[in-house]
Amino acid sequence: MTLETKLRFGAFIAPFHPLDENPTLAIQRDLELVQHMDNLGFEEAWIGEHHSAAYELIASPEVFIAAAAERTKHIRLGTGVSSCPTTTR
Repeated sequence: MTLETKLRFGAFIAPFHPLDENPTLAIQRDLELVQHMDNLGFEEAWIGEHHSAAYELIASPEVFIAAAAERTKHIRLGTGVSSCPTTTR
């Protein structure tokens, strides 16, 4: 048995984008980033969500993950968070 250990890479894709950025292009860019990570051999990508910011483009990381899964082959995809709704404001 050898003691070789494979170095693994992953990334958390933060949910924040500039306010003046085109939402369609921003989501497309994020999907392309996950595809590029897959091609580079990244093991995993975590997709964030942040409803309290009030301007975030990825309101449902699960839907984004479905789109990313359609475009990738090997990378593992997961939610960085699953927010529970709050009734107090």
